[in-house]
Amino acid sequence: MSTSFSLSKREAASKVYVTQCTSTSDANRRPHTIIVNHHFNRRVDIIMPTSAYEGAVSLSPILNGRKFAEDWRYYHTTTPLGSFFKPEFLNQYIKKDNCLVLSLAEIDTEDVYCIYNGILRLSLRKETYERIGLQGKTSRFSKSRFYVEMNLRSPNFLPGHKGFDKLIKAADNSPLRHPVPFLICVYSSGDRSSTVPPLPDYFKATAYPQLYNFAHIQNPVIVPQLSPRNSAIKLAESSYHSISKKDKEDYADEVIREGLLHILEWTSLLGLQSERIQYRRMIDPLLSTYSVFHDEDAEGTADPQTEKVVKICIEGFLTSKMTKQIFDDLLKYLPATSWAAMTVYGFPDAPVSWASDEHSYLIGGENDYTIVIKPEELGDAERSLLAFEVVGSNDSHS
Repeated sequence: MSTSFSLSKREAASKVYVTQCTSTSDANRRPHTIIVNHHFNRRVDIIMPTSAYEGAVSLSPILNGRKFAEDWRYYHTTTPLGSFFKPEFLNQYIKKDNCLVLSLAEIDTEDVYCIYNGILRLSLRKETYERIGLQGKTSRFSKSRFYVEMNLRSPNFLPGHKGFDKLIKAADNSPLRHPVPFLICVYSSGDRSSTVPPLPDYFKATAYPQLYNFAHIQNPVIVPQLSPRNSAIKLAESSYHSISKKDKEDYADEVIREGLLHILEWTSLLGLQSERIQYRRMIDPLLSTYSVFHDEDAEGTADPQTEKVVKICIEGFLTSKMTKQIFDDLLKYLPATSWAAMTVYGFPDAPVSWASDEHSYLIGGENDYTIVIKPEELGDAERSLLAFEVVGSNDSHS
């Protein structure tokens, strides 16, 4: 079941799309499409109970950080856009689907370039667009910005063909010729053990590892009810005997909506290691009135469920293939009785968010997602998941 709603009724507000799905969902549906279509990832946070971490980490080279020390790396360089169209890079990386490129600039006020899945995307100011001689489209978010998109893997993208020659001319003789800072992530297109070819020397790039950090959250945290639908239906049926069936359904839907938002807020506070979700930590109500919702009837006691948890943080410039491997390992090695939450943060100034959806910043630039893996229940043949996509107001993703 898929449910979507906005955090605010204002048009300028961010949006949250929620999907209730399973671990065996088709590869062409959520949650898998959320992961593989989200190209530019700057950080991944994974939170799970300490007991689950101790077992999963011993088995997974990704979750214990060895993979990042071995061959998951990225580069920083300052170079003209035309450097990426030289045969050494074009044929080895772009044509073979093993590179991700993003220029570092503010997308609302500057020109931003990116390459993903062989697609070149230029998000340009009007004064730049009018001088490069390439065909593009007006941004849906601003009449003073334009974007140009070209498939660099097209059979016609070769020297002597019109499209290739026009792009090379623009890269060498227009405002695109100026060096700008770039992030470049190169990765193997084969299995996990494939060796990544070195970056051409003319980039003069500096290599960085994907940073891996691990932290214990010292105090136990309160774990909420991760199935708000069941709680909502039970609450509607038991508390409102005199109202109509339709009103009960509407009430249950509202409780589900609030419950899902509560889970998203809880995972965000987990990532911040906030004291508000730690057991028996007293916070002045003048500072915060937030409290973790827990189902008293489910436990048969007023005491909430608590667990000690750990947080894994992976930070750098990650491709969607990397985040998919992280998710697959988490799903594979997480004990059946445990839960986990994986949050992936996108680059707020990337020209696209998911797939080819246009993205801009405005007041937030959000293009993030969180996947919550629920514990297996007795009789379940698959894991139940909650997937949250947080989308900024200037983003065409839906």
